[in-house]
Amino acid sequence: MTGTASPGDPLGPLRAQSTPALIADLLRAEVLAGTFPPHSQLSEAHLARQLQVSRGPVREAMQRLIQEGLLRSERNRGVFVVALGHDDARDVYLARGIIEGAAAAIVARQVPPAAMLRLQRLLHRLAASAGGPWTEVITHDLAFHQALVDAAASVRLSRMFRTLVAETRLCLLRLEPFYRDGTEVVAEHRGILDALESGRPAKAERLVRLHMDAAAARLAVPERVPLSD
Repeated sequence: MTGTASPGDPLGPLRAQSTPALIADLLRAEVLAGTFPPHSQLSEAHLARQLQVSRGPVREAMQRLIQEGLLRSERNRGVFVVALGHDDARDVYLARGIIEGAAAAIVARQVPPAAMLRLQRLLHRLAASAGGPWTEVITHDLAFHQALVDAAASVRLSRMFRTLVAETRLCLLRLEPFYRDGTEVVAEHRGILDALESGRPAKAERLVRLHMDAAAARLAVPERVPLSD
């Protein structure tokens, strides 16, 4: 039996990543890094000139990000970076609280040594990033939460978490004014890790949910008006 595919086989040969896919990856990274802030308009013609490509691949790439929920198209106006509303943000953190709370309870019951060591290292990186660029804090924050969920060894919990990463990044970009030097966000994560390491499932789950509720509450405050001390 040879390895040649028959005419009825559904799969064909793999191809190199297309130009629209590459542009979509680039734009996605810039949106999630905050280079293109919420409400900002993206010009198809301008992007094509910058990237030295025709407008077709740029248009296709933007359509991909519209489908992902990172961009929105307004008729007769153009394409804009989405700005998640208060209800959207609350829903994102509600979902994360359910997923991560369940994961935290599992991890606290098992206290897997390798996972604890990884979480300790990620917390150290988060602490080291405090006071630096907020995008770095976001990166280490998300890495900690991803590791927490993955430590539960549930493929479905991990899969559900990953579907929320893009929207979570958009939410986190708006949280910078509320965390100032970053020490508070580090303290919240340290509390969660302490509960995990001490094998206290109920406390770990409760702290995760409180962490999510606090973020949602901050995002309910009008933009550029931080909470008072």
